Amino acid sequence: MSSKKNTARSSLGIGRLPGSKADVSNLFIHLCTAQNKQGNKYKVGGNIEAVFTKFVSEGKFTIRFKEPAHDLCVKADPVLAKTFLQTLKLGIQNKDIDKLRLSTLAPVKQSQVEKPKTKLVITCKKDYPITTAFPYSLETLRVNDVDLTRVENRIMKLKRLQILDLSHNIIQVLPATMNEMHSLAELHLAHNKIKGISHQVFTGKISKTLRLLDLSNNHMEYLPHTLGQLVSLVTLRLDNNFLKKLPISLGKLTSLKFFSASNNKLVELPASVFHLKMENIDVFGNPFTSQLGIVANNMPKGVPNLREIASAYCVKRGLRPTAADIPATLVEYLQSWLKCLCGRICYESHILTCISLNLKLVAPALTIGNAFETSTPALATLCSQKCFDKFTKR
Repeated sequence: MSSKKNTARSSLGIGRLPGSKADVSNLFIHLCTAQNKQGNKYKVGGNIEAVFTKFVSEGKFTIRFKEPAHDLCVKADPVLAKTFLQTLKLGIQNKDIDKLRLSTLAPVKQSQVEKPKTKLVITCKKDYPITTAFPYSLETLRVNDVDLTRVENRIMKLKRLQILDLSHNIIQVLPATMNEMHSLAELHLAHNKIKGISHQVFTGKISKTLRLLDLSNNHMEYLPHTLGQLVSLVTLRLDNNFLKKLPISLGKLTSLKFFSASNNKLVELPASVFHLKMENIDVFGNPFTSQLGIVANNMPKGVPNLREIASAYCVKRGLRPTAADIPATLVEYLQSWLKCLCGRICYESHILTCISLNLKLVAPALTIGNAFETSTPALATLCSQKCFDKFTKR
């Protein structure tokens, strides 16, 4: 009885003609495709032999018609599939048909049956949609050279978006709500006018998914400490900005392989990068003028406080309590850990000192200044006098 046909993207609905009586005898299943926008109408009343719903949780179901005698196999969004089947059930039972949301059996638009668009590139102002929405199915969106001044909320709501390229615009501020873009893997923001970034941007869902961040050729003067929460980041580009220092949390980016911050105003690097295993570092064109020596000695006269000891233990054991477990202020404190060059976790009890760091220990491919230069001043967090003696005599 089943008739095999090629799979096609379709629009499927249940409806009745305008003005017809609200009765099952006037109900039709309306199937439209890109080749047949007028659609085929299948009578509902007395014409459905069976409905197979074993896999409806996956959005799959099959309707077996008597006339014409064949099966209609459907694969849809699970929620939409269940809604359709519930409407069909009420229609077959001839219950509350006048209250059901039914189609008018009108021909569909091309956009309703064409393959979902996954990539969109806009390089001209006139092509930028003002009154229409971006396709919900976008995975890649590139909007360049259109003088975009902000990241619009409708862009951030694209749940499937993996690559967002807004380079070569005039964006100055990134909204904090960007942290909810839970599928984003690449964020390209080069050649804008960004001066600084809120600490909230690098928290939330984006902190787990982002693998590439390009902020080169902006007006950046600082980066928030939450940069260290981007645990999946592989590539970080900060070239041609006005950065004088980088956050110590840079050393928490354990997935980082490619790092460039050439032509900034960096006077030193965070020595926390010592813990990373990168493939390429480019910090050419920075002054690196910091003097070696102690910056601050925050070691207590006695033992560290209990909060610091307990927090260090949590980090060491990989424990990650949330605000549901402990006060939010303690969660924030817990995430502010620093790591001594010896690998020990510390908080406020440490010696802050500027040392000379050989970057060849961090990455084999290196660009600093001349071909023979491999070391830069680096601000180090040291957990004890013993570590101070060890690492400052190198």
